[in-house]
Amino acid sequence: MSKVADQREPWLLPNFEYGSGVAALHQEIEHFYNYIISTPTEYMMRVEAVHRIERVVLSIWPDACIEVFGSFRTGLNLPISDIDIAVNNFYWQGAPLLELKNALIARGVADNVNVLDKASVPVVKFTELISQIKFDISFNTTSGVKAAELVQRFIEQYPELPKLVIVLKQYLLLQGLNEVYSSGGISSYAVTLMCISFLQQQSLNETKICKNDNKLGKLLLKFLDFYGRKFDYFKYGISVRGSGGSVEKCVLQSTFGDYNWLSVLTIEDPITPTNDIGRSSFGALDVKQGFEIAFLKLSKLVDLDSSKTSGSILASIVNLPQSVISYRNWVHYKFRHLASISAQPINGIERYFDIAVKLRLNATTSEDEQENKKEIGSNLNGMPLTHNGCQYKGLGC
Repeated sequence: MSKVADQREPWLLPNFEYGSGVAALHQEIEHFYNYIISTPTEYMMRVEAVHRIERVVLSIWPDACIEVFGSFRTGLNLPISDIDIAVNNFYWQGAPLLELKNALIARGVADNVNVLDKASVPVVKFTELISQIKFDISFNTTSGVKAAELVQRFIEQYPELPKLVIVLKQYLLLQGLNEVYSSGGISSYAVTLMCISFLQQQSLNETKICKNDNKLGKLLLKFLDFYGRKFDYFKYGISVRGSGGSVEKCVLQSTFGDYNWLSVLTIEDPITPTNDIGRSSFGALDVKQGFEIAFLKLSKLVDLDSSKTSGSILASIVNLPQSVISYRNWVHYKFRHLASISAQPINGIERYFDIAVKLRLNATTSEDEQENKKEIGSNLNGMPLTHNGCQYKGLGC
């Protein structure tokens, strides 16, 4: 049946005939994902914001290589997600945090610039003024880029992964459990690894677990039930290596080196196996409780007679705050000139640069492509295809 959406449920399609129970939940997850992912305008606005920061970095260190990683690269970003950038120059003896901070302020491109030099990975955090997007810049690290590439490969293997991750990220955001250092919650990367490990185990039992019908609804309920009520956080860690799944902490302890005290939430880093992704998530049991609450809310509505439910099932655990809706409206108005640029937010940011490369090489010959050249040309800002012998991949070297 059709559902009546309020302004905090904009993903509901007004004339769509939703099913009942888990079928309706499956359909809503699909529609929520389609609504929340970046539009071409939002996507290009982020690309241009990265360009502006890139120019500041290269004005200080012309030999530096710059790479985007994290959720923007994988396409798993929410509308207000941060952008993560790694700046690499192996001539540095240490991370030049203060030098970057001073340059950002002097150029007038950033606000709320903070240096976190005591973090396990020192970063410069700030808000880019034109786009109002938050950035995290780290130095001389390649693990983030490798992690993003790994996630992209898992997305190809598990098409359900991005849809589950987006719903879970929005839920954790609304619960205030998405920030590691401020609330002890779990990072975007951590929840993504939890999803991957879960899907790996589900795939081993595919025939008896989930048929394609209503698969997303079933998987979300099973994920919340597993990590909210069944998983023993004190006995097991989480891994995506091999066939993934749960690994006894006593097995992981010998590989974690300095971190062998083990956290409540233990997640083996697939890029650096001696690293525990969950070690700083001191609020892991709050996350566990949050997953349990979400499971109970959803399962209650899914089990109700369809005649007794008229609103959204998914809205029992997620919504879109008016501040986010207003921000997206502002973006589409302020950056409406970007709407005609034919780049889609697929597999992170590479698609845009495929187009940029074609334009740079004057490889466009058709009338349509020449028109694209006119539209996009002003946005390339003179960025070279290569920089200091490094070929750009996305924004990376």
